[in-house]
Amino acid sequence: MELLADIGNTTTVFGLQKGDLITSIWRLPSGRLETEDELFAILEDLLESKGSSIDKVDGLCVASVVPSLNRSIQYFAAKYLREPAVFLKPDRFVSLELKADNPGEIGADRLANVIGASVHYGANAVVIDVGTAITIDVLKENAFVGGSILPGPSTAMSALFSKTAKLPEVELFFEDHYLGTNTEDNIRIGIVNGTYFALAGIVENILKVFDGKVDVIGTGGNVEMFMVENGFITIKDPDLTLKGIKAYYDRVKESKKSTAG
Repeated sequence: MELLADIGNTTTVFGLQKGDLITSIWRLPSGRLETEDELFAILEDLLESKGSSIDKVDGLCVASVVPSLNRSIQYFAAKYLREPAVFLKPDRFVSLELKADNPGEIGADRLANVIGASVHYGANAVVIDVGTAITIDVLKENAFVGGSILPGPSTAMSALFSKTAKLPEVELFFEDHYLGTNTEDNIRIGIVNGTYFALAGIVENILKVFDGKVDVIGTGGNVEMFMVENGFITIKDPDLTLKGIKAYYDRVKESKKSTAG
């Protein structure tokens, strides 16, 4: 039994892997993971709710975009687990060609997304991950060929609220009209609908590089905001990042077995 962790700027998602399956998934504020002992207390309670415990966990694989939390994760693994934590990075265990100017700059979450897309949806895909930032990642012929980054809806909302004197923070969702008659509607149309059509335009142009039909996969904590009827996202897979971490970790474990054998 192993733990998988997708550490984001706002939210961290933990998955419990048993054999070939991810059997449980938990979402936590990343700010709660600042010490190894606090992380232990949280995970022990979560595992206990599933009839398990930390001492039954064999290892931990992490995709992190928050460097300040990596040391806490390392200390946690050293203190409470049998093996050091494995961090997903662009190395030989990534089963894809990385066509980036500097592969070392590719975020671990983005690597996990394209690995997960390759394993579960084939050699060609576009992945949109909606979180604090929105990332678009393109998988073509089993190679990561690039993408783009936009502010996430909550980030745009926070920026607007903090930089203006009178605009309020509002609940964000896609509006079914485009002429707002009150401040809240105006903000939602600008942030959510505006971001949706920015994404739609980017994706429309990305799809021109493919010869045939390609799945556009939506993932991330806020993906539901853009799941519009007849929209450009064709598949919603909120657990895609964990699936990619699992695939990477499986390759790491297989390599260790081969070396030991």
